[in-house]
Amino acid sequence: MKAFIAALGFLSAATSAAEGLPAALDSIEITEQIGDQVPLSLPFTSSAGRETRLAEFFSGDQPMVLILAYYRCPMLCNLVISGAVKALRGSGLKLGHDYRAVTVSIDPSETFELAATRKAGHLQALGAPADDPSWAFMVGSEPQIRALAKSVGFGYAYDEETKQYAHAAVVLVLTPRGTISRYLYGVEFSPRDMKLALVEAADGKVGTSLDRILLRCFKYDAALRKYDLYVWGVLKGGALVVFGMLATLLAVLWRRELRQGTIR
Repeated sequence: MKAFIAALGFLSAATSAAEGLPAALDSIEITEQIGDQVPLSLPFTSSAGRETRLAEFFSGDQPMVLILAYYRCPMLCNLVISGAVKALRGSGLKLGHDYRAVTVSIDPSETFELAATRKAGHLQALGAPADDPSWAFMVGSEPQIRALAKSVGFGYAYDEETKQYAHAAVVLVLTPRGTISRYLYGVEFSPRDMKLALVEAADGKVGTSLDRILLRCFKYDAALRKYDLYVWGVLKGGALVVFGMLATLLAVLWRRELRQGTIR
């Protein structure tokens, strides 16, 4: 059965290669730019119809989830946002308290009314109020969209034949200062990976003490594109625990001997 499925996959790939791919697919690569600053002065229009700048959403110690998509997308964009919502809900972190989020349409023809409709649906799935300002759904003009996409290495293109935008499935996590911290790929995201990415971006200022300990034991594996167990981190963490237990035991024994007068 596995051989049969593999054969089908090979034939499908060969057929696609023979038919040729849309030219738009040549420019949808993601160029990771970890540590780069996002231009926070860029103006966009919120789902409430108000012009705002990205800088308004960055405050305090809250990291930011950034999703570039478009609201009329027939499939992929909705899957990416829904996957992010599911992971965020499963992470245990609270929107507005532990993190904020921004979704920006890459289609300059889309309206803020459409953004408001999509926002209401996704926030309902998150369990948050439909008008929660902590997750902005925005639209903008072509120059602003291109500038934002370029700053985060997000390639996309409009395909005239299908009348759709070609783009990668990715969610970005930014620091509270607006620098790029992590790229998470796909349409389904592990709640653990999402949580660790946000804790990492906030430099441990969100989440619990346990989350900060876990971040020492898990490191992001760029090849696997997920957080993987970091053996040396576990060993160091274990050594600290053993050292703490030993120090406590020695302190107890020392005090006991002092009370019994065996130490002069």
